Amino acid sequence: MEMEWRRFCGDRWREMGARERRQLEQSSGLADTLRVCGRFLRLKEMAIFAQLSAQYSTRKDPAVELEFKQRGNAQFKLKDYAHAVALYSKGLHHSSTHSSQAALLYANRSAALYQLQRYQECLVDIERAQGHNYPHELLHKILARRTACLQRLGQADGASDLCSKEHLNARGRGRARIQSQPTTGGAPHGQTKTSGTLCEISPSIAVRSDSSRGRHLVATEELRPGEVLLQEKAFAAVLIPEGARREPFSNEDMYCHHCLEWTELPVPCLTCSFSSYCSELCRENAWNQYHWLECRLGGFLLALGTFTQLALRTVLLAGIQEIQGTEKLESGADQRSIGECSVRHNPDHKVELSSCFSGMSEVGNGMPRDAQSRYQMIHSLLTHTRLQTPEHRFICGLTAAAVCQEIRRMGLESQLVSDKLEQPAIIAQGQGLRTLGVALLRHHLQLVCNAQAITAVRVTGGGHSHVAEMEEVRIATAFYCTVSLLNHSCEPNTSITFHNTTIIVRASQYIAAGQEVLHCYGPHWSRMAVRERQQALRSQYFFHCQCTACVREEGKVGMDSLLGQFLCSYCGVELQDSKEAHCTCLNSSCRLIVSKQALFQQVKKVRDQIGFARHLSTQHPDKALRLLSECQQLACTLVSGQHPLQGEIEDCLAQTHASRGDWLVAARHMRKSKELVQIQYGAQSVELGKELFKLAQILFNGHVVDEALSVTEQAENLLLLHCGAEHEMVIELRAMKSCLQTLPSQFARSPKLYRRE
Repeated sequence: MEMEWRRFCGDRWREMGARERRQLEQSSGLADTLRVCGRFLRLKEMAIFAQLSAQYSTRKDPAVELEFKQRGNAQFKLKDYAHAVALYSKGLHHSSTHSSQAALLYANRSAALYQLQRYQECLVDIERAQGHNYPHELLHKILARRTACLQRLGQADGASDLCSKEHLNARGRGRARIQSQPTTGGAPHGQTKTSGTLCEISPSIAVRSDSSRGRHLVATEELRPGEVLLQEKAFAAVLIPEGARREPFSNEDMYCHHCLEWTELPVPCLTCSFSSYCSELCRENAWNQYHWLECRLGGFLLALGTFTQLALRTVLLAGIQEIQGTEKLESGADQRSIGECSVRHNPDHKVELSSCFSGMSEVGNGMPRDAQSRYQMIHSLLTHTRLQTPEHRFICGLTAAAVCQEIRRMGLESQLVSDKLEQPAIIAQGQGLRTLGVALLRHHLQLVCNAQAITAVRVTGGGHSHVAEMEEVRIATAFYCTVSLLNHSCEPNTSITFHNTTIIVRASQYIAAGQEVLHCYGPHWSRMAVRERQQALRSQYFFHCQCTACVREEGKVGMDSLLGQFLCSYCGVELQDSKEAHCTCLNSSCRLIVSKQALFQQVKKVRDQIGFARHLSTQHPDKALRLLSECQQLACTLVSGQHPLQGEIEDCLAQTHASRGDWLVAARHMRKSKELVQIQYGAQSVELGKELFKLAQILFNGHVVDEALSVTEQAENLLLLHCGAEHEMVIELRAMKSCLQTLPSQFARSPKLYRRE
């Protein structure tokens, strides 16, 4: 949907005349840009936009509710209870408040949970069913199920009176009294224990500023690998919808739309069919803070995309009053922006965080803790207005104007303004919407450089794989205040993980006192060539990177170690890269010239085949092995033995042989994959830790006890350094190690303890 809107705005930009474009390019500020863009928002544009919005309806639909109920019942009959739970949950998204269908869906979901032996969660859904007017003539079914749950949980003494006449006549109302607790097969373990504070920063970190790097963080004393440097909750975060791309477990179905907590049993919004939450409390907080407006905008807002929703949520969380106060403070004495006020008067270029927010509430080491001062940090982030293309500024301006116009059309402007302000005057002058529109445009422009992807650990691969492959997948986009102070390096000295909306920054290596704390914005030396990295950083972040990796690699002619391992298809000698669009064979008697684009297309073809083989590996391993054999033959004539493509083939071969129970063969391939990962990413990389995690599972299942213990410990040490003690992989590694240490007697009885069903 977002792409359709951007395509429409791009077409509108190309239709503009030279005079109209000149007006936009010469606009003096954000307010002027918004005003100019608003002129192009006419009836035609709003009509087209309404058509786009209609494609993403968020209205509750009884027909869809019934469809998901029937699909859930079909999966229940097939004994696919986990799938049934997901489908019943989707049906609940379309249930109206206290409807009988909602009661039946909760009851059916409780039946599936009972079959999954998730008795505590089953009890919660039984009470929710009662609270939604469950049919009296069917009440004996869920009460019998409740009795069985309590007996399973060892509470038989409290179950004897559940079927009494008095209880049959009682109807539970409101929130469920029994809180849902994850059980076996439920939500994954939390990654890191985090405090309830908005931000915690190590006392060994300080803020500095200079003309070349701006505000940045440095170590005031030596930092050890694995040390937590910073924990911060997002100021605002928005889930990235996946929709039909991931059926039935998409982001919007698996994570709370408020706190991003993993939840398989979501509590739906009472008004729309899109948003859902981990609890009634999160639903209430979301409604009071921002969803009261987002819910009404519905498909209109979803069509505009994640960045627009995040910009609007940031405005709603801050409030119009705080935004207006921040703008006044910014346009104060000497026209100095927040964050620069202390820099120009401090000869040592040392900036305490408190100096950027004088007169505001602070706690502890000068870090702003309240929402107001944190918003001022967000507000002070650079927009890079003049560096961004006029077309992009036009798209952002037209989007902000469209949101304001829709809010006015729906008559919601008065609800944006705080009771503390003089509402009639503000509304009459349109000041509230103007403030909102300018802030929307500001944050939309800021997000190009300052949006932070939030990731979560997701188990990938076939559902019956013996080897759990956990990868970090992007689930949300967020604004962070303090993390935005971290500068980029293609060879960073930190690692990041997430616990819901909280980001945790750890030192990934020793950081000496006085050394800058650096974070990777995406382009990493181990994944991209230096020219590709520089191009990506210039186009999105508007700077030329001079980190150690780029300085080391720049000046070299040719592709780096990631890409410079292509072979001549005629003589097998390595190809020499050039700054042109082709490579040349180093063999003087051959000198074959090959297009780089053709080489990359061949690599893509092999990778596509590997992906298909991975899809086949659990159910059709023989077919997968034949396909991977073809991939090996192609790769041997295309790239050298140390190219990452070779490692990807070895990894897939290991997974496929593991699905057949050929543990020793699988281990041999996974060792090769591990060696190539180490060459590409380094001996202390998190990527190597993840590969060792997979090798440990194979060795565990293959009864290779001594090596399994050694590899388990190596993997644990690496993942502890980068991810922390409560990461899912660390927890599983410790469980495996505990089991291995009791061998051989116990192991022989449970050789497939870690099989993933």
